[in-house]
Amino acid sequence: MKHAGFFAITACAVGFASIASAQDMSKTAPALSEPTLTAPPPAMASAPRLNWTGAYVGAGVGYGEMSFSGAGSTSSAAAGLFAGYRQDMGGFVLGGEAIIVPTSFGGVDLPGGDSLSAGASVLGTAGMAFGPEGRTLGYVGLGPTLLRSSGPSGSETSVGGTATLGLDHMLTDSLMLRGGVNYTVVNNVGAADLNTRTLGAGVGLAFRF
Repeated sequence: MKHAGFFAITACAVGFASIASAQDMSKTAPALSEPTLTAPPPAMASAPRLNWTGAYVGAGVGYGEMSFSGAGSTSSAAAGLFAGYRQDMGGFVLGGEAIIVPTSFGGVDLPGGDSLSAGASVLGTAGMAFGPEGRTLGYVGLGPTLLRSSGPSGSETSVGGTATLGLDHMLTDSLMLRGGVNYTVVNNVGAADLNTRTLGAGVGLAFRF
């Protein structure tokens, strides 16, 4: 019985020690924190696409070669002014443009003694915007052209047509750089009634409103 009492006392002592140890550990052990969920960083918004709607005016320089049926050809540099308006249809852009070439550098002498004094075109244009933010516009244009010639027998105006292929790029929201090629056909030019074909290329700078 003494041994039984000893084992009972020892068991109780061990039990109390275990409980005390567990209580101490619960006091000293760090509490486990619940995991926190962090939201992913927001996606960066893409820059808005440029809207090509609006009016513009500019100036340009170019170089072209004019050939005459059965009478050779001539070439010259020229400067001109242009103005137009465009309507952006959501990437597809329609517009109209007027071009005036008051004179060429050094003039263009025609067979028969006349010379070209001025030219003008009115073009309808259609194109597509592409590239970063849609800042580049490739387009085609087509419309009538007038050539003014003068000579010993007086002055006259001849009517023809021009087709153009151009590329405009917005350097800023207001400043536009352009380049393009054009092909012009005008018959019955000057006193000699020349049939002319002109292939030219040019660059320009414009301000967009």
